[in-house]
Amino acid sequence: MVEQLTTSQLETYNSMGRIPAVQSHLQTLCERLNYVGEGTVILTDSSDETALHIIAQWPEEHALTAAKKSTLNAVIHRASSVKIVPAISTQDDKQACIIATPLISENKVLGVIALAVTTSDNKTTTALLIELEQAASAFTALILSSIVAVRPADATKLLPLQSVFIAQKSLEDAATAFANELAESLKFNRVSIGLLKKQMINVIAVSHYAEFQDYQYVVPLLTAAMEEAVDQAESISFPEIADDKPRIHLANQALHKKTSHSVCSIPLAHQGEIIGALCLELHEKSTINREAIIWYEHIANFISPLLLLKQQAEHTWLERAKTNIKNKWTHFITQESHIPKVALAVAILGFIGSFIPFSYHVAARAHIEGATQRILAAPAEGFIKQVHVKPGDMVKKGDVLVDLADQELLLEKEKWESEILQQENNFSSALARRDRTQYAINQAKATQARAELSLIKQKLARAHVTAPMDGIVLAGDLSQSLGAPVALGDHLMTIAPKGQYRLMIDIDELDITDIATNKQGVLALSALPTKKIPFTVSRITPMATVKDGQNTYEVQADIDHKDIYLRPGLQGVAKIKAGNRSLAWRLSRRVINWLQLTFWKWGL
Repeated sequence: MVEQLTTSQLETYNSMGRIPAVQSHLQTLCERLNYVGEGTVILTDSSDETALHIIAQWPEEHALTAAKKSTLNAVIHRASSVKIVPAISTQDDKQACIIATPLISENKVLGVIALAVTTSDNKTTTALLIELEQAASAFTALILSSIVAVRPADATKLLPLQSVFIAQKSLEDAATAFANELAESLKFNRVSIGLLKKQMINVIAVSHYAEFQDYQYVVPLLTAAMEEAVDQAESISFPEIADDKPRIHLANQALHKKTSHSVCSIPLAHQGEIIGALCLELHEKSTINREAIIWYEHIANFISPLLLLKQQAEHTWLERAKTNIKNKWTHFITQESHIPKVALAVAILGFIGSFIPFSYHVAARAHIEGATQRILAAPAEGFIKQVHVKPGDMVKKGDVLVDLADQELLLEKEKWESEILQQENNFSSALARRDRTQYAINQAKATQARAELSLIKQKLARAHVTAPMDGIVLAGDLSQSLGAPVALGDHLMTIAPKGQYRLMIDIDELDITDIATNKQGVLALSALPTKKIPFTVSRITPMATVKDGQNTYEVQADIDHKDIYLRPGLQGVAKIKAGNRSLAWRLSRRVINWLQLTFWKWGL
């Protein structure tokens, strides 16, 4: 965890003067915002809580008024943003209102940024305070990156790199700009940056990658070299340093062999946790010694907090919401007052007490069908001549139900009968003349005519549609369609056996998981609402169908219909026993299912 800056670290800053990057960023902010008269950035001191160490001011070198000091101290103690209107206004009216926000990292106040504005309008000052809170993360990043203990001479080389990094909006752009600037300023052949993602290194930046034609071949080597340093939590260089402790450097050696560069891979760590790696490549004639590695590790420590803050800034709103919820819950648990905790406990107990289980039935629409149904189709193209039955009539096996027009078939029959006689006469004459060729031809034609006649007789037989079994006509009222044409396979009638029925229940897809075979239920028909007919689920159709805009599954059940007069087509409501459920579950089930499906689609 990042602690407050110590006096020795502050003395390092004093030797460097004001922090240029913070000063520049403050000036840019103050000039961009309207109504800003003064701006100040201070650091806190762990050894003296009352000490305020100024690291940036705008305009430069102005005194801290009593109102501003009290505002800064209030922010430090509260660790939250503050807006104060001074009781006594100054002549230049630069402090009509003072707004300030803390610079926080890991729940520690590193410092405060305060602005004196020239207006006390509540709407304007609130908008300025929001802008200030949004800019606080950038100032925090600048301070954190400056905490790295480097020599003042080295710091002058790192500060321009810091400005280049912060100037970019996205993480990849910032890392690439940093890599390019670092390679140019310190004469590296190539600088690569990778971050850990799911325990694997993801290379996010390579300096001047457009200049390397073998970029796609080098990246796997860079990734392996960085992972080698991360796995060992050590800086790995190749060629090795003389008298250095032994380390595994196979991946760095492979990168050296491929590029002929001297390679140094350094883990990037923040708060004791490795977040990625930095890979530096130098000219093959350059040597890497222990002092150089220490300097490279300073660079890694310098960039690590900046990379982490940029990465956190690009988190999705959902990830931020999870973090906020976790922080709120931690605050709730650790607060001293017990009243909210007692209220929450009472609410939870009341909620649990509302779940009283009782018998639960799945209710759905149902209708009665014949146990088996036979479809009578048109045996051939033709016209309806006569209809002998209507829906609801009882029929016996072999009864003629529909006659199709057979005039054309009778004419065809006569035609082929005469053709047979003619061919028989012809081959008899050929036989008498001993004309074997003509005899064979006439005999073949006669055989063809007999086949055609047999086909016509079959069609004439099928022109009379008969009942295939005893039963009742369910559908197919053709009495108003006499003379109408029908095509081969057209549906004419539907017949079901008498006294054999099955119950078809349309179960909503939300309830289908509560249904299983052999479950019991009761049926109430619209025609017999007082009669409760028991049934047993026998089959669940695996395919869903859409009915009335809802996805439903057909469930088949066997009916115990003794002493009850039933007919196909009767409708009603079926209830299937589905165990015990609470009233709260029944009322909230559909909403909960919808929410679960929605969250799943969002990836939660």
